[in-house]
Amino acid sequence: MKKFLSIIALLAIISCNSSEVFSSNPDTLSMNPGYASDIFYSMSQGEVLNTPRAGWDMAFYTSAFSAGIIINEGSGVELYAYPNGDTSAWSSMDTTGLSSWTPLYNSPTDWEDGAFNRTSQGHPDYGWGVYNMITHSIVGDSLFVIKTEDGSFKKLWIVDKISVDNLYNIRFADLDGANQVDQSIDVKPFISKNFIYYSITNDELLDREPSESWDILFTKYIDLTPTSNGELVEYLVTGVTSNVGLHANKFTGVGPDFDDWISKPFDSLKNTIGYDWKSFDMQTFSWVVDDSIAFFVKDDNDDVYKLVFTYWQGSSTGVFAMNKSIVSSSSIQYDVISMNNLTIYPNPSVGYVNVKVANNDNFKGQVVLTDISGRMVYESEINGNHQINTSGFNTGMYFITVSNSQLKETSRLIVK
Repeated sequence: MKKFLSIIALLAIISCNSSEVFSSNPDTLSMNPGYASDIFYSMSQGEVLNTPRAGWDMAFYTSAFSAGIIINEGSGVELYAYPNGDTSAWSSMDTTGLSSWTPLYNSPTDWEDGAFNRTSQGHPDYGWGVYNMITHSIVGDSLFVIKTEDGSFKKLWIVDKISVDNLYNIRFADLDGANQVDQSIDVKPFISKNFIYYSITNDELLDREPSESWDILFTKYIDLTPTSNGELVEYLVTGVTSNVGLHANKFTGVGPDFDDWISKPFDSLKNTIGYDWKSFDMQTFSWVVDDSIAFFVKDDNDDVYKLVFTYWQGSSTGVFAMNKSIVSSSSIQYDVISMNNLTIYPNPSVGYVNVKVANNDNFKGQVVLTDISGRMVYESEINGNHQINTSGFNTGMYFITVSNSQLKETSRLIVK
């Protein structure tokens, strides 16, 4: 009796929490006029930091084992690899024809593949420099011209990275060699962040990422966009980039109740959410959001959120809106008891639940659904993936058991 009352108490707690946690939450945010601000956003906490994008030109990936260096392309910074010589040409750089040089931008898919790394030939060549097998440092072998945020041009040399100290040495000057600056950038104090940011104009470091955990970043960046003839070109867009290591996926042409997130694998690309869920209507001169596009984002807690954009006002205000709901939670331990073999989704269930045996689409056996008292409310043969209609069940907790002669797995299910 005592055990039964404990289960009832647990169910009461979970029922209260699940009705709150799994509701859809509209969220309205603003990147400010001209999309001047970046928004660091947490799926669980909402907006973490709204900060100006301006104020920096380049940023260094903080891992001691990385050579990644990005530019602030969202604020107009451009980078050019010097085509007429190596670092021995520092004093004699000839920038004639600069306007015809091809600019380098950050990779739209990989944070670590920054503009300074885009000429990489693969290890030990990291674009701006080459890995030294003896010292384990990276020695700069390339010169660059950088157009800074304020529109001025500088010649630039990433002299080296002392990997054991996580220290960069850089040199920059006016194109004619005047106003040379030699700077050492110690990355170690910022190791908890993805990047440490640097302003060439002001010769200063900026710690601009939040201390709190965040999942996605609303920003301006260069991505590949299709032209009218289908050619992909680099273009400045306003959209969403994922935090390093974040997992997300994208579904197009789906209805508002779609939540089958498990039917497509997640990826960890920087631009999975991207920008093209909206478009500009030249007839009405207004932005149109495609609300048949749904994104699913798995955060560091392994909670899965559904994200659907609903409104985009444009650069006059930078205001936009989206609906966010959690569709699977590891923090409430009823999602999947055995992660090895059995997956049920959506959980909580509203109308139906899918039952899937991992790595076995041809599984044959029996599926049984019981309530918390042990009473069987559903029984069926299962042949491959299986769907149960739960629309006639009472709200509450149930247990799904799938079995055959080789396997028996049980998972909790919440019916709403």
